[in-house]
Amino acid sequence: MNLLFISKKGLLADMFRYRIAETDSQLCVVHTAHEIETCLADFSVDIAIVYGEQSDSVAFIKQLRASDPQLPLLVLADRATYEYFKVCRDYGVNGLLSTNTNFQQLMEKAARILQGESIYDTYLLEEESTHLARVHFSRMERKVIDYIVADYPNKKIAQEMAIHEGTVRNYISNIYSKIGLHRRKEAKQLLKKWMEKDKEDSRTKR
Repeated sequence: MNLLFISKKGLLADMFRYRIAETDSQLCVVHTAHEIETCLADFSVDIAIVYGEQSDSVAFIKQLRASDPQLPLLVLADRATYEYFKVCRDYGVNGLLSTNTNFQQLMEKAARILQGESIYDTYLLEEESTHLARVHFSRMERKVIDYIVADYPNKKIAQEMAIHEGTVRNYISNIYSKIGLHRRKEAKQLLKKWMEKDKEDSRTKR
């Protein structure tokens, strides 16, 4: 596994370099967004790992995606605000893990991401869940959400609800605005989680 480690935290990078030296993996370490493009040009990278303050990490994520939109990307974070989650989902981050993840777990999850999995740490998802709990959807929006989660295309949603397809698009636009996501794949994942939480809350209130 060839890894690109991106962080301004030199000590952590040195520790990571030391651990990688004990494996068969290869490592390229960079400390600035400018160095990312150079490393990608000179080094065959399988997966990138980002760690730092949220503002630094956001800059790294954006630069990395500008250089390589498809490269598997894993982010380490002490905590994650909803806005940070939004950036991660908008830029196709494949994994968001707590910095408490040990080296062996990190490498195992990196391998799973390379197999196509998306891994978001449940501890870090708390802020996202809190945000979702505050979102209110209308009765019609809830119906549309059911169909989105069930993978119905807009045309079929319109047929099932006996409304115009343009009206469906308006509902979807409103839903996406409320959750802060605008790509269907990421929105579907978040809406599925909201549905599960909403059903659980309904059962609890009975």
